[in-house]
Amino acid sequence: MSEALLNCAAQFLRFPKAMKCFILVVVGLLLSPQQAHSARDDRPNCKPVTASFCQDVGYTTTLNPTGVTGYSLQQIGQIVETACSPAVATLMCRIVVPECSSADDSRVKPCRALCDKVKTDCESVIRAKRLSWPTRLRCEALPESNCVQGLQPRVSPTSPATCQTISSTFCSDLLYTETILPNLLGHTTQEEANLEVHQFLPLVRVGCSPHLKPFLCSLYTPQCVAGKARPPCRTDCEQARSGCESLMNKFNFVWPENFICNTMTTESCEQGQDSVDAQTSLATCQTITVPLCNDLPYTDTALPNVFGHKTQQEADMELQQFYPLVKVRCSPHLKPFLCSVYTPECVAGKVRPPCRTLCEQARSGCESLMNRFGFTWPAKLGCEAFTMESCEHYGVSSSGGICEPITIPMCQGLSYNQTISPNLLGHTSQREAVMKMSFFNSIVQTVCSVDIRLFLCRVYAPQCVAGEVQRPCRSFCERAKRGCESLMNSFGVSWPADLQCNLFPEEVCISEDSRSEMLNAEAVLTKLNAGGFTVRGKSLSLKTARLLLTLMDSDNTGDLDVLELFKLEHYVAIIRREYVESYESRNPSSVTQTQMEKALSVHDFSLDDGTFRTLWREHGSRGGIDYDEYVALLTRLQILRGRFKAHLLSLPCDCQVASFSFKQFLKSAII
Repeated sequence: MSEALLNCAAQFLRFPKAMKCFILVVVGLLLSPQQAHSARDDRPNCKPVTASFCQDVGYTTTLNPTGVTGYSLQQIGQIVETACSPAVATLMCRIVVPECSSADDSRVKPCRALCDKVKTDCESVIRAKRLSWPTRLRCEALPESNCVQGLQPRVSPTSPATCQTISSTFCSDLLYTETILPNLLGHTTQEEANLEVHQFLPLVRVGCSPHLKPFLCSLYTPQCVAGKARPPCRTDCEQARSGCESLMNKFNFVWPENFICNTMTTESCEQGQDSVDAQTSLATCQTITVPLCNDLPYTDTALPNVFGHKTQQEADMELQQFYPLVKVRCSPHLKPFLCSVYTPECVAGKVRPPCRTLCEQARSGCESLMNRFGFTWPAKLGCEAFTMESCEHYGVSSSGGICEPITIPMCQGLSYNQTISPNLLGHTSQREAVMKMSFFNSIVQTVCSVDIRLFLCRVYAPQCVAGEVQRPCRSFCERAKRGCESLMNSFGVSWPADLQCNLFPEEVCISEDSRSEMLNAEAVLTKLNAGGFTVRGKSLSLKTARLLLTLMDSDNTGDLDVLELFKLEHYVAIIRREYVESYESRNPSSVTQTQMEKALSVHDFSLDDGTFRTLWREHGSRGGIDYDEYVALLTRLQILRGRFKAHLLSLPCDCQVASFSFKQFLKSAII
């Protein structure tokens, strides 16, 4: 040993224990898996056979673990998996991932007769499966003697193989507890495997992919089933590589050459997915409280999230940096993507992972704006770290369509809240659609047809389900047109050409909404809250919702149909706008006693002092009347006005009964 090396060793021994551990970890991280393996391998040129379809062909090492140049391991694997001939694996594997020996050693090559037999056996099967025989594999080029005639007995270092309890701390929390060695990487002891797999611990901790740990354990400590190792899952490998390779490359590491995903099968993937689910479902579902994410299609989340936030308050603090981007609407997909990361959906105790397509769309729409102000898209939100597994659940279709929340005011509070662009008229954004739709604002407010508002919304902001547009039926169009066309004609306006009913389908379409559904007070309140009828985040109370229902319940059934609900929303919208424009500026926002007297006068409610004081005591407080009580007070008076008019209409004559006025009626009803 050189003098310099001895001095280095002496200095290392004098370091504190914690410093020694740190140095060893750093050295371990700087060594790639290949370097660590080659350091202990007596034959560095021979490498373990990793192709799962070549595990029982009689040898375990090869010079070409990724396949001989000119051959596709994926193509060969597909042929072997057909089992078209008893010797198909022996032939294909010895050609593509040949046994480790000298290149001219004919004893490890398959014989010409074996090749001819396999080719004959497999010809019809390969054709039926739409596969093709490898063009480079020519039987006449193989030896006739001193070669492999058929399947050789598998080389096994331990006979018989026995299962053993997993001792690796890295893989100690899996769904299975027993493994078997040697593994596919040639490790003969768990200590040896554990030493190498720990080099990936930093990647597992940063959470670049939830599939990384199950995949690594399936390689280093494979599950033992009836004395045999369960092969690794190709899907786990692909998703782990997709999520982590770019991060590895940033630090000048490459995906290990022994981890070639296309050499693996999907046979054991169901088991592997269970492992991932188990690791991502440790938390209990909880109601979302983060303000940005409280109006999503889902209401429950589970923590910790992928960034390790253990509480929603902690997640919200980091999420707030994106609020300005969400407000400027650089992408309709930004908010659902961010929420899927910071407050992921919890379904039956399992967390739904974010969708890569949603990430890509959000980044595409917002990154240029961020760059303009000197910001960059966060590295931790790199889209390659996410998968396509859950995209359908986030409204992404296989054809690329993506659902987005409805932002058009007229179309909020409907029976659906997700739409898609372009719409049925080709408008590429909701912003464009709402401008074109403004033509119908006054028509909709007349309620000339119970279907008009919903029909227009299903055209300008069509319902989106799993990334696919839902078109309204021709009969739906005809009902809307029948009720409103004559009114439009009276103003010299004709029914638009691009809304002609023969343009809509008769089948596989939405024929009607749930118009027969009747809404009680609780459902009315839910609809109002969903429609944004709040002030500074404060919604109306259930007591006020009952008053509103009473006012609009024209048939006295105790609930509202769609038409009555629409009239109610229109009524509340007018009062809310009045309140926001005139009284919201106060802190806290409220109506003073003087302002309330003026407001009642504007609404043609003439009250004497005693009646007003009674109302004020019931609805007001020291600070004034808030939004909820303001709506409740006006609605209560509207109900009394309606009853007074109904009473006058029921009189048997046109005579005035004494001088009983509306003011007196209000006084008798209120005091």
